[in-house]
This record gives sequence, structure tokens and C-alpha cells, in this order.
Amino acid sequence: MRVFSLAFLASVFAGAAAPAAAQLSITTFGSTDAKACYHDANDGFTVDAENCDKALRTQAMTRRDRQATRVNRGIVYNRAGRYADAIADFDAALDDDPDLAEAWLNRGNSLLLTGRADEALENYQASLDYGISKRHVAWYNIGLVYEKKKDTAKAREAFEKALEASPEFALAQQKLAEIGS
Repeated sequence: MRVFSLAFLASVFAGAAAPAAAQLSITTFGSTDAKACYHDANDGFTVDAENCDKALRTQAMTRRDRQATRVNRGIVYNRAGRYADAIADFDAALDDDPDLAEAWLNRGNSLLLTGRADEALENYQASLDYGISKRHVAWYNIGLVYEKKKDTAKAREAFEKALEASPEFALAQQKLAEIGS
């Protein structure tokens, strides 16, 4: 069974919904801790990384599944406010595969959530450079960085690019409405 993950972090800075998250495939058979970790990352509420920890400790996984589980655990860590742990997981996934766009995107989320906007911007750009499948999410997050930096023109441009990539993306529509023309 092939599973695809897309989870949105929940946090607030300047009243904005937070950046988005990982999309990786995990090959699982039956009920496994890695599959539970995937669900924990996707549910939007779980802050306990035990399923991910257990999967990484006890399950034999392919290299790609281990990367996906690290990214998913990083998402859970972000949600729990454990940003250093999240960054460590994204770094481990990137050490294994520096082209892993989803890890760059989520690492950017951690950096933005810790107030490191310029570094977050670099990570979001890397996710685009490495071919993130959800380009609208990366552009939206870039817009959040520029909004945080009070650069309305660049924020608007990024939100517009998010809508070019996904015309029905409600979060970008909302941000453009808030910014105005």
C-alpha cells in the first residue's frame, strides 16, 4: 500500500495560519508504527511522536521509508513546539538525500516558527528547486515569510504564485484578500 502525506502545521504568527508540510510516500504492509507515524503527522493534532520513535527504533525500513518517517516525526515535533528535534530529523533526512524537497519545506517551517525567516526562505526556495510537488504550499510559505518581514509587495507576489500553482488554494486567496491591492 502506498501512502501520500500532506499535513498542515497549526501555529500563529501575526494572525496567520502556519506553513504546510510533507508529502512523501511510505510503503507499508498491514498496521505498522511507520503507518501510524504517517497518520500522526497528518491528523493535525498529534503532538506525541511515540509511534514515529518506535518505528525508527524497531522497524526494518527501506531508506526512503526511514526518510519519510523522519520527516513525519519532524512534523509532529513542530506541532509539539520541539523545533530543534524537528530540525534534527529534517537534517537527518537531508543528510541521506539532499534533494528531498519535502524535508526542505518542513525544515523551513521549523525555522519560520523559531523566527529565523531568512533561513526559512532559503529552505522554501530549496524545496522549489528540488521539485516539491505541492509548489503552491512552498509559495504560500514564502508569502508568509515576506508578510512577517513586512514586505507586502513580495508577499503578494508569492501568494499569487501559490494561486497560479493551485487556483483553488483557499489560504492564498484569503491572504491576498487581507493584503488587498
